Amino acid sequence: MKITRRPVPTIAIRVTVTMTAFQVVDVWTPSWCGPLDMGYLRVMSGAILAGRFTPPNVQVTTAAQVANLIVEAGESHGVRLDVAAATAERFRRAAEKGHGQSDLVASYHASFDNGPDRADG
Repeated sequence: MKITRRPVPTIAIRVTVTMTAFQVVDVWTPSWCGPLDMGYLRVMSGAILAGRFTPPNVQVTTAAQVANLIVEAGESHGVRLDVAAATAERFRRAAEKGHGQSDLVASYHASFDNGPDRADG
């Protein structure tokens, strides 16, 4: 048996998808999910899209303190809680950008090095 190598033709396909943020949320949580639908995601993404960060249910600074307490409790028992540590850092960055007194959903602003960084709420 002889194997010959031939160049494989390639096809470049460009797909452009235009969706609103609410349509993206609908893709993540289709209505057919029933009890698995993520109501919290819908409420919080609505707050982000509307720039509605006050009045806070839980302030960013409070959420940061709780996350730090969780990390410290884990460390005191020899357990690394990497996700909790990353969450605490995210809340710290959001507070540093002026969102310490805003609802914890304002931690969205910690996603950007340069970008949305004003305390709009």
